[in-house]
Amino acid sequence: MKNKYVLLFLLGGLFSCTDGDKAIEMVVAEVERGAVVRTSAINNVDFNINDLQSTFHIDVEEMDIEEGGLLEDVEVFVQLKDNTPSNGNNSVAPTLLETIPASEWITGSNNLPTTSLIYTFEELLVTTGLTVSDVSVKDQFLVSLNLNLTDGRIFNAFNASSIIIAFDTFFSSPFCYTINIVEPIPEDLFTGMYLMESILDGPNGQTFVDELRQPFPNGTIIEVVKGHSSNTREFRAYHNLHHVGLEQPRRWEFTVVDNLIVMGKNQLSSPEGWCIRNAAPTLLGPDTIPGVADPMDDTVFELWFVEGYLGFDGECGYQTAPSRYRFSKQ
Repeated sequence: MKNKYVLLFLLGGLFSCTDGDKAIEMVVAEVERGAVVRTSAINNVDFNINDLQSTFHIDVEEMDIEEGGLLEDVEVFVQLKDNTPSNGNNSVAPTLLETIPASEWITGSNNLPTTSLIYTFEELLVTTGLTVSDVSVKDQFLVSLNLNLTDGRIFNAFNASSIIIAFDTFFSSPFCYTINIVEPIPEDLFTGMYLMESILDGPNGQTFVDELRQPFPNGTIIEVVKGHSSNTREFRAYHNLHHVGLEQPRRWEFTVVDNLIVMGKNQLSSPEGWCIRNAAPTLLGPDTIPGVADPMDDTVFELWFVEGYLGFDGECGYQTAPSRYRFSKQ
C-alpha cells in the first residue's frame, strides 16, 4: 500500500499536541529519509486559450533533513493531456522543460532554498512541439518535478504519501501540477451562497458533514469564493473523517472549464482521515467524468469527484469511490 512509501511520519502526533510549533517539529523530525518541494504560493495555474502570455506561476521551497543542504537540482517536465479527441489526439509524453541546479535557488524566509516556477502558455507549447491550434479548452498541461539529492536519491509524485502530495498541508508537495486550459469567466460567476446537497453519498456516507461529523439531511448553505486563478472557485467544509474539535473546515477547490466543473487534485480529507490509525490519509480528487454546468449561468451546478484518489483511501478498503454534490444558488 502507498502508506509504506518513504517520507513516513507519526500523524497522530500532529493533533495530540496543543502547541502547533511542537507538532510541526514532530512531523519534520520524521522526514529524515526523504525530501519535499513545498508549494508556498499558488499565484496562477490556468491558461487562457486566447492569451499565449498567460502564465503558470507558483513559489516553492525545498526541504530535506539538512535544510536544503542535500539539494542537487530539480528537473521540471511538461506534458499535454488531450481531453478533446474531436481534433485528434495531441497528447505529448513528459518532456524536459528545464533543470534548476541548487546554485540557482535562493535562501528564503524559512532558511530553505526557494524559487519560483513561471512558464507562459507559449513556452509550454514550444517545449511540447505544439501550436495553439493543437490544443483546446478542456485540455491540460501537467508540470511535474523530480527532486534530485546529492546522495543520489530522487523524489517525485511516485514515491510520496498522500499527506505529502496533498495541498493545504504542512508539506503541500504534490510534485505535479495541473494547468487547465480555459476560457476565463467573470470573477463574480460561480460565487456567493449556495445550498450544497449530496446527490451521491461517498463510501462513508455524505462526504461533507457538520463539525460533529453529522450529515446534513437537507443540505447546507456554504459560500463559494474565487480562488487563486481565473476559473478556480473554493469553499470550506468538514470532511466526514475530520478530527472533531481539533480541525477547522478544510478548503476545497474546483475549476470551471467550459461546461465542466473539475475537482482539484490531491485534496486531503483530514490529516487523520483514515480508518486504520496512522494509515496514509484519504485523498479526494477529480472523477473521470466531471460534473456539468452552464459556464455563463451559475444558478445550479454539480461537483463530481472521488474519494480514495490515486488509491489513497485511508485503509478504509474501498480504494476509489465516487461522490457527487449539487450546488443551488440562494
